[in-house]
Amino acid sequence: MFNIARKSIDHPNSRLLLGLMIIMMDRIKELQYYQRIRSTDIFRTLIHSQNYFLARIVTVGLAFISLPVFTRLFTQEDYGIVSVYNAYAGIVVILLTANIHASVGRYYFEKTTDFDEFLGTTLIFTCITFIVNTLVFLLFIDQFASLLNLPGLLPVLLIFSSLFSTFNLIYFQIIQAQQKSLEAAFVSIFSGGFSLGLALLFVLLLEENRYLGQIWAYLIIGFGFSLYFLFRILSMTKFAFKKEHVRYIINFSVPLIPYYLSSTILAFFDRIMINNTVNPAAAGVYSLGYNIAMLLSIVITATQTALMPDYYEFLNTKQFSRVDALIKKVFSLITLAALGLILFTDEIVKILVDEKFHEGQVVVPIVVFGYIFYGMFTVYGRYIGYVKKTLYSSLVLILSGLSNIALNIVFIPLYGYIAAAYSTAISYFLLFLLAWIIAKFVLKQTLTPLWAVWKPTILLICVLTVFPLIATVITNFLLLFMIKIVLWVVYGIILYTRELKKLLST
Repeated sequence: MFNIARKSIDHPNSRLLLGLMIIMMDRIKELQYYQRIRSTDIFRTLIHSQNYFLARIVTVGLAFISLPVFTRLFTQEDYGIVSVYNAYAGIVVILLTANIHASVGRYYFEKTTDFDEFLGTTLIFTCITFIVNTLVFLLFIDQFASLLNLPGLLPVLLIFSSLFSTFNLIYFQIIQAQQKSLEAAFVSIFSGGFSLGLALLFVLLLEENRYLGQIWAYLIIGFGFSLYFLFRILSMTKFAFKKEHVRYIINFSVPLIPYYLSSTILAFFDRIMINNTVNPAAAGVYSLGYNIAMLLSIVITATQTALMPDYYEFLNTKQFSRVDALIKKVFSLITLAALGLILFTDEIVKILVDEKFHEGQVVVPIVVFGYIFYGMFTVYGRYIGYVKKTLYSSLVLILSGLSNIALNIVFIPLYGYIAAAYSTAISYFLLFLLAWIIAKFVLKQTLTPLWAVWKPTILLICVLTVFPLIATVITNFLLLFMIKIVLWVVYGIILYTRELKKLLST
């Protein structure tokens, strides 16, 4: 009987069938393994994160490709005016709308059945507030124009920019809450691409005041996409004006006005101050370096946006260890990106930027560290937002914003725009520290351990301490470039050693 079985197995068709069965079993195991991976928290986060990251990479990539054109066509003054205008745009949208729209994303997570009515209340409330505040702005336009120190009609154009931004903000809050990251990515890429293309065309056509080309292009594309955003929002809206919704909006959004204002001040007041106390040219040079460092915010925003749904779910179910594991992996990614940005700043600037802006690269490492501290703030500040203690969030931002204003006022006149970079880093560190203190000692929250964010940061500092010593000995460009790559890869391997071991063992 055993011989018969052996002969059956030795038969060519039997061997073929057996081989197919083995392959099928392997594929089933792989599929099961893949399904297990897909069900993990970090996989879901990374899927959405990669969509947001892709959108930001494409739009910023297009902007970087255009840098050789803009930095050659723009004077330092032109670049500075555009940067300062964008800074004011972020402030004006908060003031004209009273930040009413900010509660949309949070209300979605309340899991109620009246989100459509809440959206209707928000739109009505926002429109009324915007109209009233715009009339006040226009009534005192001369005074505001003098205060803003922007040329021509730019103060008036800020009104339109704010209106278009409002629809944009509401739309993205909704689709991010719905985890429609792919849709968000496509819209961001197309709007950014069209804006950039039209801006390049206008700037090339203009012979003077070329900064107007970029501003008008972004307004035109902003108008077009705001119509699309409004159409999508209205399709989800049931118009109503309920007192309980107004109360929710006021309780959540209004206390956040100082929060968002202070956040904008932290991000942009330095350029406003340089523009007013030094000159637009200095603001332009500083802005170029700052914008390179701000690339790190792409990674921070993409990962934190993707993390938000899982974050709320795990906190609701008190799965704190899963929150800690996600944050540890995500923050390691942030510091890995930060190291790459600092190491390769010189190559980025020399390849993409006109020589008249090269001096601005000195601010890049300083501002990058500022954004690392901002990344820490997003970790611990989210705990404050989770328990809806937005007053504390505003307090943290106000104190940090005031420190930024004070440091810039005192030190920019003395040391120039380099002082603005250090002021930014110090203010963001204070932002993180205050958020951690309030979340831990005032709100008594169960927090992700500090070591989760400081371990990769300290390792980053060690690498950046070693590299200048290497650079003093090795002056060959190609060899030094290879050393940078090796340092960056080794740093990444150290951060993700455990994950790599698991991957290789499977």
